[in-house]
Amino acid sequence: MPFVVIPDTPSVLVTVTDSAFREVAHAMGTVDTMLQPGIYRIEQRFGGSVESRFVEVGAEPFTERLALPDMPTPTPVEGTPTTREDHRAAAARWSTRTTYGEGSPTLMVLIRNLRRGWQLDPFALEIAGPDGRPVDGGARGWEPSGGEEWSAWSCELPPGGYRLRPRRVPADGPPLAQALHVLDGWTTLVFVSNGPQGPQPQFASIQMVRRGAGWQPADRTLGLALEAALSGLRQGIDLVSNRQLMQLARSEDVNPFLGIVGAHALLLHPRPDLGQIRTVVERLVHYAPVQPDIAALCTLLGEPVEPVVSPPMLAASCRLLVRADAAAPGILPDGSVVESVAEHLVGRGVWTTWLEQEQRPDAGARALAPGGTGGTTYPAATDPVDRVQRYVREIVSVEGRSVDEVLSSLDREELCRRTGLPHRTVDSAIEELRRPRGPQRGPWR
Repeated sequence: MPFVVIPDTPSVLVTVTDSAFREVAHAMGTVDTMLQPGIYRIEQRFGGSVESRFVEVGAEPFTERLALPDMPTPTPVEGTPTTREDHRAAAARWSTRTTYGEGSPTLMVLIRNLRRGWQLDPFALEIAGPDGRPVDGGARGWEPSGGEEWSAWSCELPPGGYRLRPRRVPADGPPLAQALHVLDGWTTLVFVSNGPQGPQPQFASIQMVRRGAGWQPADRTLGLALEAALSGLRQGIDLVSNRQLMQLARSEDVNPFLGIVGAHALLLHPRPDLGQIRTVVERLVHYAPVQPDIAALCTLLGEPVEPVVSPPMLAASCRLLVRADAAAPGILPDGSVVESVAEHLVGRGVWTTWLEQEQRPDAGARALAPGGTGGTTYPAATDPVDRVQRYVREIVSVEGRSVDEVLSSLDREELCRRTGLPHRTVDSAIEELRRPRGPQRGPWR
């Protein structure tokens, strides 16, 4: 019998299994096939959500539309279970008006409750500049809603790199920061979900709109495709159809970040089409030649790249830059912020997140009285040079070879790739490992 199921958006992976749980059909988007009468299970996978149900195929053709699986989305996309009209209105308003300072905003951060009743601290997050100094004006710079359902911050900031972080350094956790970037002529929009433990910037969604245009829920299908693509990048799997990936990648004239995410999602294919990716990157360069995520994609294609001075927003972009810096030292300038970020990356979702090294004024004092003189001391970070050395010595211990033998078989570029650290860090580690040492015991000879 004809068997047709049509999901609510093409970004849904549909799998059909028979009564013995053998797969009989699967597709990204609509399934259109022929099946024998019987009991079947239809499974939908959208982003990180999976839903399934059993259906019976009888003596008549089977056709059914599938409701979108429930997946919470930081962006208030229409039709998702976590959209809210007041949240959509706040996004539209504060992406064109500033909560702090004058002018037309170039950066907006919107924290929103995905479930009513969760406590939302409207001043829980802070925006800082490349030197780690806050630029958001403290609590006075934020615009909270009356019912603790959202909190917005927007400001006109110069183009360049910024960081998003908790206003108060957690007592039981490391001081983490997340990369943001402001592009000339555009407004970067950051949507952060609030959970039972507070804001969750690691699960944020980011978009860009032309400056002054403001956020608009224009294309629901593309919005859902972006959420699915970001979920796929977090999991390292392809969760978007080829057709939608190309729609994302070709939307850079409306939203450059869609093109950036689309290009990275294309790289998740087992055999990525570099011709497609080259076309996307060439179009992106036309709109944003100095954006660090786009520079990272250029290195993948062997394109010349100027030194990158700001960390990219996507962790996948940061890894591309580290790899390129190993082959062509100088892409990450020595002693730069972006080099320090690359040395202290932490695995925390899809965004470039790192352990901050700068000491900053006490967050609590600053929130109550800007300009306070208190200070926060950070825990000592693992020395990145020592990390490389420990990696080499681990190989020495396991394989029973000498340090020199291991270093002879692993050049700098390969060590950078394996450790994820910039060339200068690896060079320093190799130099120290090759220094004459006293008598050693066991496999450390």
